[in-house]
Amino acid sequence: MDLSPLELAVHRLRDAEAAADASRADVELEAVLAVRAGADIDAVSGLAGIAPHDLLRLEKLTGDIPPS
Repeated sequence: MDLSPLELAVHRLRDAEAAADASRADVELEAVLAVRAGADIDAVSGLAGIAPHDLLRLEKLTGDIPPS
């Protein structure tokens, strides 16, 4: 039995999951930076889809972020 279509689908799924993880990390980083810059927590939370409590926790747990 030829499993190459399944292997291709699994590969695409893994690529998509990796891209989603990277995008989620980008959103979390930008949300933390926005809060640290003085943006309204509720506004950032609503836009990023991160609960305010989780956003504040992320901000506290995130160390220094070097400028890009």
